Amino acid sequence: MTIPGPVGIADMCFKDHNKRQLFEISPARNRERALAAKPAGNFIYNGSNWEPQAYEGFAVVSMLSENEENIPLAERLIEIQNELKYNLSPTHGFYLLPPESFHQTVANTLSAERFKEHILDAGLEDEYPDIVANAFEQIAIWESEEPIMMKMAGLSIFGTAIGILGVFENEEDYNRIVSFRSGFYSDEQLAQLDIKMTRPFIGHITLAYIEQNLTKNQKDHLIDVVSEINESLARQDNYFFISGTGLRRYHHLAEFIKQDNYPVYQF
Repeated sequence: MTIPGPVGIADMCFKDHNKRQLFEISPARNRERALAAKPAGNFIYNGSNWEPQAYEGFAVVSMLSENEENIPLAERLIEIQNELKYNLSPTHGFYLLPPESFHQTVANTLSAERFKEHILDAGLEDEYPDIVANAFEQIAIWESEEPIMMKMAGLSIFGTAIGILGVFENEEDYNRIVSFRSGFYSDEQLAQLDIKMTRPFIGHITLAYIEQNLTKNQKDHLIDVVSEINESLARQDNYFFISGTGLRRYHHLAEFIKQDNYPVYQF
């Protein structure tokens, strides 16, 4: 069973999402992905500092810092980043995202060229938050006072980045997110701006971007470091508590800006 999006992309069902996540953090899969890893090009080290590369857009995200219950997870993720920093090589081959940027993307909207075409060039940037707010108001609210809980299961190497993947122990928690996404992507006004589901929901927090070509030995070492961290994560209970989500603006992928008029949705 899948939960369809309006253009053929579908969110996975609860069991398939969790199965996919556990496969992606497996040693064999991380080895396969590490050997194919390449630079993201999102951040460039100039010899003394990291320079973020422009990447403009809006997204609907749940920031880790928005819920005090997430403080233990934030501390654990910083520990993991430090393990990566002190163990991986080359020294400036990996850009570690600032902790204040840690988030779960709940719904992508528009970025890069599509953002420029449909929002900037159309003169809709100021109006856009109201359009998203109207979409939020049409989405049914689940009658639950408890936050969504996502267990962070292990690190995954995906293409140009390293992130921690999450699974759901409660099927209703997962369904609350995909139900929101279904309603969001079904909004007619958003559809007119070419906002559509372009990928299924994947529970994750990005921790680092790979920003240099890695040698075979460096890739092998990356695999070993990730596997060792995942062994410890498998013995721990690290939860991301998600109470709501909201619109954020970004000019690059290390900062997600909230303005007073940006809409928020409470799960």
